[in-house]
Amino acid sequence: MNKFLMKQSFFALLLVGLVFQLPTEKVYAEEEKRMVVVYENEQGEKTVEASDAAIEEQYEHLSAAAIAADTATIDKLKSDPDIKYVEPDSRIKIAESGDTQPDETVVSDQWNLAAIGAPAAWHDGLTGKGVKIAIMDSGIAAHEDLQVAGGISTVDYTESFEDDEGHGTHVAGIIGAKHDEKGTDGIAPDADLFAVKVLDGTGEGYLSDLLEGIDWAISNDMDIINLSMGTADESNALEEAMQKAYQAGILLVAASGNEGAGYPVDYPAAYEPVIAVSATDSENNIAAFSSVGEKVEFSAPGANIKSTLPGSGYGIMSGTSQATSHVSALLAILKQQFPADTNEQLRVRLQQYTKDLGQEARDQLYGYGLIQYPAPVQDEKLLPNDSEGSMSGDTGDEVKEDRVTAGELRILATKLEMTLDELADLFAAHGFDLYNYQNLDEVNEVIYQNINGVSVHFLLEKAGLAREQLDQQLAAEALTLDDFNTLEELSAYINELEQHIENGENQLGTPEGNDEEGDTIQDISLNDDLTEGNSVHVPVESDPAEKENIDSGAVQQIDESNRATDEIIFTYKSAGKANPEEQQGKQLPDTASTIGNLFAAGGMLAAAGLVLYMRNRRTKFRSR
Repeated sequence: MNKFLMKQSFFALLLVGLVFQLPTEKVYAEEEKRMVVVYENEQGEKTVEASDAAIEEQYEHLSAAAIAADTATIDKLKSDPDIKYVEPDSRIKIAESGDTQPDETVVSDQWNLAAIGAPAAWHDGLTGKGVKIAIMDSGIAAHEDLQVAGGISTVDYTESFEDDEGHGTHVAGIIGAKHDEKGTDGIAPDADLFAVKVLDGTGEGYLSDLLEGIDWAISNDMDIINLSMGTADESNALEEAMQKAYQAGILLVAASGNEGAGYPVDYPAAYEPVIAVSATDSENNIAAFSSVGEKVEFSAPGANIKSTLPGSGYGIMSGTSQATSHVSALLAILKQQFPADTNEQLRVRLQQYTKDLGQEARDQLYGYGLIQYPAPVQDEKLLPNDSEGSMSGDTGDEVKEDRVTAGELRILATKLEMTLDELADLFAAHGFDLYNYQNLDEVNEVIYQNINGVSVHFLLEKAGLAREQLDQQLAAEALTLDDFNTLEELSAYINELEQHIENGENQLGTPEGNDEEGDTIQDISLNDDLTEGNSVHVPVESDPAEKENIDSGAVQQIDESNRATDEIIFTYKSAGKANPEEQQGKQLPDTASTIGNLFAAGGMLAAAGLVLYMRNRRTKFRSR
């Protein structure tokens, strides 16, 4: 081989090597997606570990992992019977509710403290001492009015839980600012504040970051978790995390949302284990920005609230975030006062520490009412029957003054296939206080013996009928519940109504127990039916807005025409939407695509060969 051919060969090989180092135009590889996988069992966890997914985070107390994986891997996990579900590791975000107003006025200007009676608690020596509160937010900044007991950062870019956004510091000051006659006073100044930084300096983070924070709170035996954030969309993984934390004995307090009336309560506040908080103003009216609805459990001051800011300053913010902080702080006060109470018992006890401002009993604006210390004196809604309920046996001894225990009520609620809150709400809706009875016999009398809204509810549930159907039939016959002498008569009437509805008929007989043809309707004992193994199914109330499941069943959307989104946006103001540009695939080097490389290399070699051939031809022509 002559020198000229050797040079040509070397030049061609050099070009081939360069081809494999250069990016190929319009060659794309699928971007791996951040997801959260929830296991069905231990085998499911092993399945994830053995998959092609990159595991970003695994949790100690949550049966879940945060992963990065391609579509094929995700689909494979979804179809695995040991995987409960896979959902997007959605972005979470804080959206500002407006410019923070600097404020350097004296402590006495804090109207919110007087509104909930905080000074009375301090007078009684209650300051939240020894109660551990995890503030899941943007962190807590160093401030002369704040003492941080510890914390964690779950965001990727820093291990510091220092607040670089401002919101978390404001929330922390409402709960636990020192009483040093500077700037602001916290409601529970001796509570132990823990900064759990789940959001970055722009107020953004991932669902997996929040899950890690909840997992940390369980591991570190927190008493209360303050969640001054929210989202319009549901997450199965987040709901399970809330349940795990509640089962671990932690009180969960979250903002109802700042979208105003007409929008449902945000998540996680809308989940059953979580206390949902609406916001009031200085006139004790519901703030215009506050989201409200049937999930609201309590209300608290949230308009123009002064608190701490990064940089040793103070400022005013408004939102259900601020209202949430008040509830967390008062729960810390009650936890100190009643240290033996469980989280469930404290949640129930807080109902007594409210001022009823809306409709009687629980309503969709204030919930049970505006939180208040000390507990306002409540009028008895149902006096016990002295001849039957105040004596035990034939001895004439008075029963002990202790109220029925929360444990007994939970057992009763479980038997009725209800949560304790649902049973309490049912009683309250008809003017009864479930927690104001001395024993279960008095509670059962309301349910099984007398004609009232509660007993009618269970009769209708047993028959599978709605209250509207009963009311319509009674109106058609010019009857009311007062026309029935016993619960057995009403039970027979409802059973006959059920049969007539099934047969497509409309009219019933009289409440005396006779149908239209004069046949006697057999009495049916409600007490026997409900207490001897025939449980009554009481469905959990559904969310007021329609929901639809997205593929994988992981995220549910509310009001799909206006609020549909591929990611969950947590905010103390409103839910934002994802930037679609962030979801596009990225252009990768040609080494990510073997087929693309081969085509590109072939093209380059052909071009190089053509150049060498023409050069050789010109050389030979010149030599002639």
